[in-house]
Amino acid sequence: MRRRTYGSTQRLAIAVGVISLLAAACGDSDSDSDSSEPDEPAPAEPETPDPTTPEPETPDPTTPETPDTVAEVETTDAPEAPVQEGPIKIGVLNPTSGNFTVFGEQSNAGIELYFEGIENTVSGREVELVFADTAGDPQQALEQARRLVDSEGVDAMIGLVNSAAALAIADFADQNEVPLIIAVGSAAGITLPENASDWVSRVSVASGQEEAPLGWYASTQLGCASAATMAWDFVSGNERAAAFGETFTAAGGEIGSEQRPPPNATEYGPFIAALDPGSTDCMYTFVVGPGSVAFFQQMEDFGVAGEIVPVGSGFVTAGILDTLGTTALGLVQSGQYTPSFDSASNAAFIADYSEKTGNEAGVYSSQGFLAAEAIALAIEALGGDTTDLSVVASSVRSLSFESHAGPIAFDENGQAIRDLYITRVVESGDGVVQEVIDTIEDVGQTWTAPG
Repeated sequence: MRRRTYGSTQRLAIAVGVISLLAAACGDSDSDSDSSEPDEPAPAEPETPDPTTPEPETPDPTTPETPDTVAEVETTDAPEAPVQEGPIKIGVLNPTSGNFTVFGEQSNAGIELYFEGIENTVSGREVELVFADTAGDPQQALEQARRLVDSEGVDAMIGLVNSAAALAIADFADQNEVPLIIAVGSAAGITLPENASDWVSRVSVASGQEEAPLGWYASTQLGCASAATMAWDFVSGNERAAAFGETFTAAGGEIGSEQRPPPNATEYGPFIAALDPGSTDCMYTFVVGPGSVAFFQQMEDFGVAGEIVPVGSGFVTAGILDTLGTTALGLVQSGQYTPSFDSASNAAFIADYSEKTGNEAGVYSSQGFLAAEAIALAIEALGGDTTDLSVVASSVRSLSFESHAGPIAFDENGQAIRDLYITRVVESGDGVVQEVIDTIEDVGQTWTAPG
């Protein structure tokens, strides 16, 4: 696959499970699919590889499948493209109407940017993107997913920026045996062992995956003895605030005021008034988009800004840091992506995204790009063969690659393992930027504090 330069050579880690599935596909395809296991989509049978081509080293099957124990294979070593008619059809589920429109549009732009960079081709096959508007609503998302699968015949689905829609489509993908890569929607339960489906993977962090390290960091590294939480009252907001509080208190801190404004609120006066700056060192916040702009402005209006150290997820400033301006000064964040991440591939991503959209790159555009990259690399590893969708889903989970946002791998439940960047908002030139002050590596959904 030809791709634009987004950094170091991308590499795939192909786990034993996928290698064995591919081997079976080259022989008796009936042995590849097991209707009792709707967890893994099965891609089409790949063309038998050239026997003169050396095979990648097979990892010890007794060793857990982690980024450190799987064998790596250059993407250029993928099988030759199979003789298969028609394009690879990828369904894109994101909101382009409703309250989450801005996030859906940023994610869609990131998805388009990746495929444009590889000339909309994977292993010699054209890629056709079929867009569907979820409006951020679970019912509409389901209706659109049915259209994508039943009418459009997509080979996989990617996208989803909000948890409610992601929960609904994760169940749908599992029941209908279609590979799904969630770009952002962070409901933790999707990738917990009791709920995980082999058909569903997520390139973004789960709710709490950024906050667990942040709670520990605020207590042990920022020196906060007491904290408040201010998070929107919905699935993701509550999960995130709870994860922050758990590790913050485990490290010796105390949680005082716990405020839960409604989702998409723009009036925070009553909630800010309930804070006691004299007994609060830090405040965890999870409000995003226009709500975040209103919140930080009102913190300043109430005279609380500067009295309490604000901390939060990387989503708090996603795509709006310039709009927040100096009201966000001092904000410490734990995020899977920051434009300040220093790498050639990130610089290329930022420049290309700006050229395409005229806007600043952020976590939603980054996550859309990564979801597109993951499905493309997974299909490329199969030589472009998508006839057995369970193998496509398995191929996604066996990926381990360097991205513009750092290394990405997946755990056994399909949840991404990511490096987290601890940043502080500081003044720079005519505006504000996120300054990277620390990095916490290889953070999974079950991260535990060191020591």
